[in-house]
Order: sequence, then C-alpha cells, then structure tokens
Amino acid sequence: MKEIKNLETTKSASGTIYRCSIDGMKLVEISDDGLHSISSCAHFQWYQCTKACYYLGFDIPEEELQELRKNSILTLHEGMFVYILLPAQS
Repeated sequence: MKEIKNLETTKSASGTIYRCSIDGMKLVEISDDGLHSISSCAHFQWYQCTKACYYLGFDIPEEELQELRKNSILTLHEGMFVYILLPAQS
C-alpha cells in the first residue's frame, strides 16, 4: 500500500490498525476475524456500500462511483459490504 499523508499504519501479531495521525482517531482495526472499530474523523470518512453497488454500479450514479474509486485511500471487503476510506471534504 502506498503511503498516505496523515494516515498511520501499525501492524502487530493481532492485525493492523489504521489511525489519523492528526487527531489520533482509530479509523479501523483489521484482524483475522474481520474489521473492528470502523470510525470516521474530521480528516477521513468511511463510505459503505454493497458489493453489487461497488462492482456493478447498482443504485449509484456512475460519476459518483468513479469518484469513490478514484479518491479511495483504503478499500475493505467485509461480508456483503465494501468500506471505502476517503479524505474528508474540506
């Protein structure tokens, strides 16, 4: 994964934690048993959609889907959902 400004990654035996380096907010913790503690902050926000929406474009305008994909910092798949981490809008 490429380095993203203000996104801090910590790896351990139990998984990986992504934090905002500005305010210290834990954005997500990823372990072998899934995603935990998904939170947004003033600098990063999560967008959740179904896999059908993300891969097939159901229920979302094509332009919006392309913007989500283009601006995505981190894309995580959990069950039937896709979680997309984006920089917060200024």
